[in-house]
Amino acid sequence: MTIFILIFVYCSLVIHYFAKEGKDCNFSSVYPDLQTPTKIPFQKGLAQNYVQPSGSGIDLGFFSLDELSNPSEEVYPLVVYAEASPSPEEGGQTVNPTRAQITLAVIEKHNDDLQVKVVKQILWINGVRYELKEIYGIVNSTEADVPDADDDGMGKECVICLTEPRDTAVFPCRHLCMCSECAQALRLQSNKCPICRQPVEKLMEIKVRSAEP
Repeated sequence: MTIFILIFVYCSLVIHYFAKEGKDCNFSSVYPDLQTPTKIPFQKGLAQNYVQPSGSGIDLGFFSLDELSNPSEEVYPLVVYAEASPSPEEGGQTVNPTRAQITLAVIEKHNDDLQVKVVKQILWINGVRYELKEIYGIVNSTEADVPDADDDGMGKECVICLTEPRDTAVFPCRHLCMCSECAQALRLQSNKCPICRQPVEKLMEIKVRSAEP
């Protein structure tokens, strides 16, 4: 297995197979006899590859495709735990593991090959757990020419007034499709997302800054 890595800080990497989340965002395998996780140190840098040494993983042939692609009871076939480490400038002193990014994935079969599909990402920062969610339409809100840039066919303007920029996302569907003024008006009227018609549980205003020319 090869993992492509973009690292902005010194860190360590741990690969877990069939792991389940425990207290304080710690992950442990439900089959501890199959693999002993090893912590691999990484320096910060772009376009790094992690190639798992032969014999250090597990034989996926022991599991059915359903077990690999449809985890049950929050057991994930593949967990990549990247934890920030002190830099050499800090003297390499041990610090509390307060910064980590955890990637949870399943394994699917495509054209006779097994491929990894990310299903969830978690940030663990100073004892607080954050679950990352994709916002649909946020790319278009930062681009000048986006008449057909995504599956919804939306540009960067609010889908209701068609004049103001989109800056408000609808939850739980996560469509960034309205300006804040139209979003508040919608909440008092239909209370349904104008894209998918799901009920609106909450609104989140997101200010997106365009890249500098």
